[in-house]
Amino acid sequence: MGIADHINPENIVLDIKAKSRDEVFRLLASSLTSSGRLSETEAEKLVTKLQEREKLSTTGIGEGIAIPHASIDSIKETVILLGVAPEGADFNSIDGKPVDVIFMIIGSQAIPRQHIQILAKIVRLCRNKELMNKIRTEFTSPQETLDAIRMMEG
Repeated sequence: MGIADHINPENIVLDIKAKSRDEVFRLLASSLTSSGRLSETEAEKLVTKLQEREKLSTTGIGEGIAIPHASIDSIKETVILLGVAPEGADFNSIDGKPVDVIFMIIGSQAIPRQHIQILAKIVRLCRNKELMNKIRTEFTSPQETLDAIRMMEG
């Protein structure tokens, strides 16, 4: 399965106004609540898990990209959320720059290592500067964004 197979258009947010990592976490987690994948209580647990993961080391990998990830009981299969923050959000990235593209991976504790494999695929995808620039500046709909990711995966 590719990255695109784990993304639903309703979990792509192209206009994040949040300025902090925690605000981004809450906003993306709320898209899972809106789409019926998580209850509000579960979404808060997810945010807490993401915050705990960030205490270990930042998931801001540089060049404006962050890949926060966590596993929770209530997700039965890996889910990827994609956010674009045009003005940037502070993730305490390794290069000190704001993050404007966020791939959030929510793993299932029933499939413990799958989200790590997906993390590696996302890192490779993020090396495609042309795609990252289009995600940042050109795509105007979640479906268009998802289609481009699917096409890049071949």
